[in-house]
Amino acid sequence: MSKYDIVITFITIIYGLMLTDLFLSFHKLIREREKVKWHWLPLFAAWYLFLIILKNWWDLYAFQNNDDSMNIYFFIAYGHLLLLLFLLVSTALPDVIEEKGVELKQYYFKNHRYFWGLMTSVVVLASLINFFKRIDTLGQVEIYKSILPISLFITLLLVLTMSKKYWVHSLLLVLFIIATIIEIISKGKL
Repeated sequence: MSKYDIVITFITIIYGLMLTDLFLSFHKLIREREKVKWHWLPLFAAWYLFLIILKNWWDLYAFQNNDDSMNIYFFIAYGHLLLLLFLLVSTALPDVIEEKGVELKQYYFKNHRYFWGLMTSVVVLASLINFFKRIDTLGQVEIYKSILPISLFITLLLVLTMSKKYWVHSLLLVLFIIATIIEIISKGKL
């Protein structure tokens, strides 16, 4: 069994667990729909994570020909990234629907700092992993080109972490979803 097989098997299991958690939370909402006051914002946040997981899972084939970058440091760093991503996915939708019910908009804004804070942590760690994995092959110009969009994205994530304004969350979440779909389409990932 190659390093690639070991790493991909581990990552696949964790991604599968993330999707299972997301699907089960959504299933519970549907089953208890009479106790749920629906709102599109947390559902779009969950869908956004769903798209990210599928896109990232699809991208795993890129590791196949790059067995040299698979080392224990990468594995440990990526393991921490998967932990953060799992916590993020687990926060997207409520796990328990109490007898009194749940208001999804209220749930979203009660947890938005945790959710977007975790998303910020995921993006920062993923960017650092990508940077250190590619540092030998990147030129200085490429490093600077990649820093600007990531810095902008992290800034917007921090805005979502701090803001309680509905319109800010609505606008940025829709923009993030559109950007992810454009990225998927432009790279022909699906």
